[in-house]
Amino acid sequence: MQLHEALVQIDGLLDLTAPLLTEGSPEAIEQAMQQLRDSMAAFVQLAQRFEASAFTPENVTHMQRISDRLGQIRAHIVKIGAINAQQLQTLMPQQGSNHTYGASKLPPGAAASVARLYHVSG
Repeated sequence: MQLHEALVQIDGLLDLTAPLLTEGSPEAIEQAMQQLRDSMAAFVQLAQRFEASAFTPENVTHMQRISDRLGQIRAHIVKIGAINAQQLQTLMPQQGSNHTYGASKLPPGAAASVARLYHVSG
């Protein structure tokens, strides 16, 4: 397999990834993330599999385009994650730090609240 063919194959994987991201279902996004990981792994291994003479100016330009696409897809996945986190927080707001044993002096999430023992004299 030539370097150009490997680059075209990685482009094909990226072409399959893009529509999955717009689907919106968690399974499709997970599948897209797996394909993105596979594409990135294949892209990184190119330097190990081919000699320096295979990296012609056209192939280097093609690799830069693939690198840009990988960055754009990754940024899109990060945006989707942020939107999902925001929607989840809207549906399930964080609980306050005032639980059964009173308010904690620590900021929320800093440490588990300490249970206070109350003694009854008698």
